[in-house]
Amino acid sequence: MIRGNIEGIKKIYIEELEKLYEVECDKNLLVPFDIMNVICRISSEINREISVYINRRGKVIDVGIGDSGTVSLEALSEKRNELGLSGIRCIHTHPSGEAMLSSVDVTALISMRFDCMVAINTADDKPFEFSFGYLKTQEGKVKDEVFIEGPYPANQIECVDVIDMIQNIEKGLYDKVHVLESDKKERVILVGVASNDLYTPEESLNELEELAKTAGAHVVYKAIQNRDKIDAAYYIGSGKAREIALLRQSLMADTIIFDDELSGAQVRNLEEIIGCKVIDRTTLILDIFAQRAVSREGKIQVELAQLKYRLPRLIGLGGVLSRTGGGIGTRGPGEKKLEIDRRHIKNRIYDLEKELEDIKKTRSLQRERRKSNEIPVVSFAGYTNAGKSTLRNKLCELFGIDKEKVLEADMLFATLDTTTRLVKLPSGKDVLLSDTVGFIRKLPHELIEAFKSTLEEVIYSDVIVHVVDASNKNAQAQIETVNSVLNEIGAGNKKVILAFNKIDVTDKDTISFLRSKYSDGIEISAVKAINLDLLLQRIEDEVYKEFIKARLFIPYSDTKVISYLHDNNCVEKEEYKEDGIYVDIKTTKDVFGRVKNYSINTILN
Repeated sequence: MIRGNIEGIKKIYIEELEKLYEVECDKNLLVPFDIMNVICRISSEINREISVYINRRGKVIDVGIGDSGTVSLEALSEKRNELGLSGIRCIHTHPSGEAMLSSVDVTALISMRFDCMVAINTADDKPFEFSFGYLKTQEGKVKDEVFIEGPYPANQIECVDVIDMIQNIEKGLYDKVHVLESDKKERVILVGVASNDLYTPEESLNELEELAKTAGAHVVYKAIQNRDKIDAAYYIGSGKAREIALLRQSLMADTIIFDDELSGAQVRNLEEIIGCKVIDRTTLILDIFAQRAVSREGKIQVELAQLKYRLPRLIGLGGVLSRTGGGIGTRGPGEKKLEIDRRHIKNRIYDLEKELEDIKKTRSLQRERRKSNEIPVVSFAGYTNAGKSTLRNKLCELFGIDKEKVLEADMLFATLDTTTRLVKLPSGKDVLLSDTVGFIRKLPHELIEAFKSTLEEVIYSDVIVHVVDASNKNAQAQIETVNSVLNEIGAGNKKVILAFNKIDVTDKDTISFLRSKYSDGIEISAVKAINLDLLLQRIEDEVYKEFIKARLFIPYSDTKVISYLHDNNCVEKEEYKEDGIYVDIKTTKDVFGRVKNYSINTILN
């Protein structure tokens, strides 16, 4: 079988190349004249590079065809030792270039640990010159450095004793033990396509880079493709995919991350061309969530989101594989692996949704208990890394009853689990502050669905504090993203306070723009504790905006009513007189409904 780009290649050439698998080679030679002549002649006639892989026994194990400038080099291996060479040598043609190894050849040699890499150029359909490279060794292990010899005339290729060369390289490798780098970061290439939102392609990839770093990867390159229409098969088109394949090879990247959601077919097609793992933005975000989830609820929600995302992306023949229906055409070997996987995932989704339903009931009971205590709830919402956790911690430190802190870090999705703490407002009344998971552009729908039990804290809160990273150049786009998610979860009609955080590090132009665009925003700094008292006052004004003011007369025989009012933090003034107690309150309709019989004057605030 001939691998690679065989489109438009005559059948006679394919058959001739396939016969190379049957050629008996001298294991000591880089490549026999017979094979070299065949690949150079065909390479010149089709004007495409051809690669041949030979193992140490002299057996041709792979043949590939590329284009006029490159051929995808495969990571084939017959290693005996993890730290040694691959046991494979790669010979390929340069039909329209020089015989010297290219930078792509060198990086492929380093990353794939070939025994050696040989490049042959052609003249008049015949081999003209060749060069070859092999890896250097030092202190008992292979280095990421290449020694290149040549170019030499093609007729001298059988003068090179490849086995002797390999033995010299590996002479000092087997009697030494080296520890592999266990914490080596995954090398990734980011790929994006221009979109229609407020982000430029560069800004979008910068955000994807932050996500990749949060997941523990090392970004080695960012590529942008300008397309009017997304390619259904390869997302960026097959030509660009082949370009990324060569880039991946030269940069020794392990993974390609796309800045959009890919279909299962697109992932499969791209992996076939590029030759390494391909994931999309959604998979990356789900992976980060899986790393960050701490509580049982968080872990369940993340697993549920991952399974819902994977289910429609199981690649196979679809319903044809099912053997559970009975009747003609369904008898045979029983369920295939794909169908078993689907059934297993569906069963697991059912179990997780049941567990989340129980958690949802528990949360509902907790909310009812808080409601019966008449303590308002304020939820922090905002773009990830806007400073919600830092703000919540600072407010609890300065004004809170419970000083326990949550994780705060300069990273995306530092915290996932919702926490609620009691804080004193300027008037002395209590309010519950609830910190929620951060939002982001292109937030996977599966995550929103799975985290609904958590996001309900936002839906049922009395006021939402929308925390904005004012120092971010894309603050407006981030505000619109958060508003979009709030609408999607059913919290679009809630009272919202815009808090422009990080003003201590925001430039004048950005803050001036935000002031002109959102005149009702409060400028704060959670780290420097700037204007946090003003934020709490605004929260109090919003929370108690529709509360009822009333003057009550309570006889001394009903003093337990006074205790009830104090428990609900609604007493503003009380006077003890001979006939009874006069009390001024500001409270909710629920509390007032229980004491309205004592009212002598009522005002709706």
